[in-house]
Amino acid sequence: MARGRGDNMEDEGSTDMPASEGTMTVPSFRVGRIIGRRGAKIRELQDRSRAKIDVTDEVDEDDMTLIRISGSADQIDHAKSLISRLIQNRDEMGGEAPARRDRGGDRPTRNQEFYEPSVTFQIPDDKCGLVIGSRGSKIREIQQETGATIDVGRRDTAVDGFVTVSLTGDQEACDAAEKIIKDLVIESQNKDKIEKPPPSEVMDVSIDLTRRIIGPMGATVRDIQERTNTEIEIARRSTAVNGIVRLSITGDAKDAAAAKRIIQDILDEGDAPSLVMMIEERFCGLIIGGRGSKIRQLQDSTGTAIKIDKKSEAKDGKVQVVISGSESQCAAAQHEINAIIAESQDEL
Repeated sequence: MARGRGDNMEDEGSTDMPASEGTMTVPSFRVGRIIGRRGAKIRELQDRSRAKIDVTDEVDEDDMTLIRISGSADQIDHAKSLISRLIQNRDEMGGEAPARRDRGGDRPTRNQEFYEPSVTFQIPDDKCGLVIGSRGSKIREIQQETGATIDVGRRDTAVDGFVTVSLTGDQEACDAAEKIIKDLVIESQNKDKIEKPPPSEVMDVSIDLTRRIIGPMGATVRDIQERTNTEIEIARRSTAVNGIVRLSITGDAKDAAAAKRIIQDILDEGDAPSLVMMIEERFCGLIIGGRGSKIRQLQDSTGTAIKIDKKSEAKDGKVQVVISGSESQCAAAQHEINAIIAESQDEL
């Protein structure tokens, strides 16, 4: 069962009618607005509608978050109406949104609920994952803590290695969110600055084969490091030149050479695709996920590289999926993909 964020609601006023449940979805980047600073807004929505509102962690391939609402039919409808108006930049009483703040204009008053992005700043593109967290857990935590809405630019939009972070909300909420994010980045950068000895061995590796070295959830690279008493670092994908990234091995010269031989053996297992499967093009979105989140999860959990042809390349309504890795890794990835498709068909 998904973890909810509206579970402290008392069931006052709901005993005279049998409780039922309704659902709605909202853009994930609006979740912070619905929850509010330290949960203040969701408590207000529950108090006004007399319904229990549960903002789940369930996010679909379109990056829409599922909200479950419990109560009487009238209470559920009222809660849905309040939430819809809230995310459409209208106040809860149905009035028009407050006037937008002009650049350089006066600061909005405290009773104005919605604004254009109040703060924008940049962070290194390799720190996006740090701010977003696993499946968006960290960014949701920051939004819930501060009440600000946070939008982190995609890494493919980076300029000179930096992406833009946009914060929306009142000034206090945005300032709090900005401080938390910048502190996270600075702390990570300070750890990166710890002096390390120069690498004993360096290899150039195709980015398509890096997951084969890393393995499921990092298991393969950890095993190599433990067996050889070395430290292995693979440069981030954004540094690739012509599809090649640098792999560094640090440790005793003899140990580093042993680690290099193991890695080379893994790479020599074959550059050709290990497994090819065909799926209906309508399932592409399910496998890829919002902003590629699902396919990244599949690759990380199985240690494979997965390439899905574009829908425009479909033949007879089907697209080709190429899975690269060891035989067992490819079989695991194929099993996961088939399970996703089967689950989707069961829901139809």
